[in-house]
Amino acid sequence: MKTYELVIKESQPTCGGKSPTKTSIQTVTVDDPLTYVKGLEPDSALEVEQAPDGTVIITGNHNGMPIKYEFTED
Repeated sequence: MKTYELVIKESQPTCGGKSPTKTSIQTVTVDDPLTYVKGLEPDSALEVEQAPDGTVIITGNHNGMPIKYEFTED
């Protein structure tokens, strides 16, 4: 298992003056980032890419809004 810093960027409606993006950061220990996200977003079509710095980026939709998971290995 590897430990990652996980940044989740979730789009949200801007009503009430809210930011268009809700961001949360957490530390997770997982075998495979894609399997982890599939558990969180079982009905979402997911796309995976790897940034030049090694960050694994997984994008999909959550309740009809775009969501991005960025896994950076600690």
